[in-house]
Amino acid sequence: MAYKTVPLNESQVGKYVDIDGDGIPEGVIFADLAVGGEGQWGNEYFKEKYKIPTIEDGLKDYIVIGEYNDQINGKQEVVVPILDGEDRFYIMALSNVNKGKYSWYGSAKKMPDYKKTTLNVFGSGRQNTLNMMKKWTNEEYGKKKQDDLWNKVKIQVQNGWFIPSIDEWCAFTEQIGITESNYSSKGLSGWYWTSSQYNTTTAYLMNLNYGCVSTINVDYSNYVRLAATF
Repeated sequence: MAYKTVPLNESQVGKYVDIDGDGIPEGVIFADLAVGGEGQWGNEYFKEKYKIPTIEDGLKDYIVIGEYNDQINGKQEVVVPILDGEDRFYIMALSNVNKGKYSWYGSAKKMPDYKKTTLNVFGSGRQNTLNMMKKWTNEEYGKKKQDDLWNKVKIQVQNGWFIPSIDEWCAFTEQIGITESNYSSKGLSGWYWTSSQYNTTTAYLMNLNYGCVSTINVDYSNYVRLAATF
């Protein structure tokens, strides 16, 4: 069977990715580093700009292996890599972590180094997650709690998944066309944690229910969805 090669000069945003080769996609592409891009998401109360970088050389090659239909973006092609190279795509998982709501870091009363521990910019989510996983594991901001999100994503993080930064989340919502009026029909919850801290006691929150970016204390409980590069 002859598979279609994915061109480098055409955005693949909105298509699905099958990571483990079982024919069932794990994520939807929301950023394509072969073409880059920029934009913003939010409303008049709180919006965030983002910029997706462009990589010109060394990206993996991909092929289309079929189609898949998911409520997050309807019926779309499914792509998989065929050669080694740099990851071309950022993908968002098709489901929440464990379908539950979790605190960001329930015991944290003060996070004085927030400006260097986590960043807002596109591309920082993976390192944000690794930094915070270490902080949480070592109980640097307070005692670990069972319902902290870092406790719920340990295995996934080891496999390359991460909590998206605020700019990565905004790229996803804007590129996939998520609004306060359609997020529920696309299988998304109303509130999601990001991996970006806002100040010493709060973190950024994606408030899909009101179509804006928000901040909230890290002991509140919200939903979690993971991203990855592929």
